[in-house]
Amino acid sequence: CTCPSGYALREDRRMCRDTRQGFCFTEVLQTMCQMSSTNRNLVTKSECCCNSGRSWGPQCELCPLPGTAHYKKMCPHGPGYSTDGREMDFQAATNPFWCFADNNECTAQPSLCGAKGQCLNTPGSYNCECQKGFSLDSSGVNC
Repeated sequence: CTCPSGYALREDRRMCRDTRQGFCFTEVLQTMCQMSSTNRNLVTKSECCCNSGRSWGPQCELCPLPGTAHYKKMCPHGPGYSTDGREMDFQAATNPFWCFADNNECTAQPSLCGAKGQCLNTPGSYNCECQKGFSLDSSGVNC
């Protein structure tokens, strides 16, 4: 099993974990990262998103909204905990996905974000962006 750039093979050698590092942002206005967290360390996306971050990294990737299926996949034990249940303080958390290929949810389900939304595939997940004048509902997938 081989992993793409920015990912490392887990100990079980069956899955990859996200090792990319970036800044965590606490505020997003009009799809732009506005304010970085007070912690200026580089962290993984799951470290950011499972610790109250709103977006992460140089491309301002939106964190999944708490309560959504994507949030539960990234943070199965809830806010402040790693994927294996350890309490986090910006320690090593993972956002695993199966090896070989990323599942492109946007291609598999073209209407995933609704008529007024655009699906953006990300490694191991996806984000929805709404057309101007629309915003995401509480599910994080409908505009």
